[in-house]
Amino acid sequence: MIELAKKAKMKTKPFLSQLIALVVVAAIFYASYGATNALSAARANVLEIYFAWERALPFWAWSIVPYWSLNLLYALGFFLCRDAGELARYVIQLLVAQMIATLFFIAFPLQMSWDKPAVSGFSGFLFSSLAAFDLPFNQAPSLHIILCVVVGAFYLRKARAVWLKAALAAWFALIGLSVLTTYQHHFIDIPTGLAAGCLVLLIRPLEGAPLSFAIAREAARYKWAALYLGLAFLTLFAAIVGAKIWGAWILWLSWASLSFALVACGYAFFGAGVFAKNGQGRHAAAAKALLLPYLCVARLNALFWLRGRWLSDEILPGLYLGSVKQAGKFDAVLDCAAEFERPGGAQIYASLPMLDMITPSVDELKRGADELERLVKMAFSSGENLLQSVAKLGSNFSAEANGYANEQNLKFHRQAGSRVNLQTCGAANKSKIAEMEQTLANSNERVAEANDKKVLVCCALGYGRSASVLLAWLVIYEGLGFDEALNLLKSRREKIAVSSSLRELIEQMAVRTS
Repeated sequence: MIELAKKAKMKTKPFLSQLIALVVVAAIFYASYGATNALSAARANVLEIYFAWERALPFWAWSIVPYWSLNLLYALGFFLCRDAGELARYVIQLLVAQMIATLFFIAFPLQMSWDKPAVSGFSGFLFSSLAAFDLPFNQAPSLHIILCVVVGAFYLRKARAVWLKAALAAWFALIGLSVLTTYQHHFIDIPTGLAAGCLVLLIRPLEGAPLSFAIAREAARYKWAALYLGLAFLTLFAAIVGAKIWGAWILWLSWASLSFALVACGYAFFGAGVFAKNGQGRHAAAAKALLLPYLCVARLNALFWLRGRWLSDEILPGLYLGSVKQAGKFDAVLDCAAEFERPGGAQIYASLPMLDMITPSVDELKRGADELERLVKMAFSSGENLLQSVAKLGSNFSAEANGYANEQNLKFHRQAGSRVNLQTCGAANKSKIAEMEQTLANSNERVAEANDKKVLVCCALGYGRSASVLLAWLVIYEGLGFDEALNLLKSRREKIAVSSSLRELIEQMAVRTS
């Protein structure tokens, strides 16, 4: 009896928490929604924005049923939360949605342009109930659409069966369509509502930590933030002016404007988290939807800079530096590109998303070096690292390399603990580098035959972020000096581009880890 009483008490507590959360959030919803409606009603000449074709849209009285069903699903979601953490996330998402909508309703009030036909019966009752607290204002972004995205994502994540997911997706799509067929909203309210809904899921995603906010300290980040903010204003201006000249279809350029603005916020405040790239190398659906124009531009940019060039180059036997476009051809991949998704193929994968054109932070470099060391050990047999394999397989290579020792060009040697290190000198001339490359090539063949494994460190192009991480690994784990490591990379991949501040960061890390 005591155990049953305890279980009943434990069940009661979550229910009370869920009920209290529902009451509080619902009160905020109706209070803020009603207040913004009243403010708009008190204004003179509230704007109307609609397209001529919208007047031909049918009025379906029955569609008020799916329209109203969102309210039921909204409330039921509180009681479907498994634990306090999930309930807190759901509440935050709903409150953020309400806040975004309310701010727009106050700053840019719009109204519906035509009245609904008279309706009777059950549908008429639902329309009358809606009219009791709703006015023809609070249009863009449609709060109904925002909640459709947020609540729909919540239910789709809950569903396990494919047929149930399909049924839910179809029903929420019908809810979205109903804002037009009930004459509650104009078309412009839908894409703006979808964007706001995706923004909510980006700020507080369904899984993982919320989007973190931190003001950037590096001047370079503000330079790129300013560039993308300028592109955002430019595309928005083009969308507005172009709509007057060529037609309303060009308003879709405002999607690109939003995309560039979000990237600007990433550089200034949110970091690589704005791309919401997970450990499997996939962007969250919300981030992908919001950033799609920028992601397309990033791919075109990569194609431009990589035209006629090698997509990857072998730095050490079995260890490559290159573009993420090549990742599908490798056994193990360390991916440093925030703006690209993981191609299929790699059996061993680690994602460490970083912003483009920015020197990685000390933490990013350290995590990158640690991850690369882990991948190298996993990829090569017997838990050995890359250079140990070379030492075992490449005795001829070692002998040849030792011939360069006095000239301080390139050699492999064993240290205490049987770890192999590579030493190079920044003063290596072109002829010696050519000899070194030929020696490496001979050894590569032997390593490939024995291990048949290849590891890639990559970013968009394979010149910046990934090169910085590989430099950190060579210094921290292989004992090279910074100049030695940099000259090795440049001898193998010519377009390496790292900042002057990278030397200090990596040398600081080497001191800390020594």
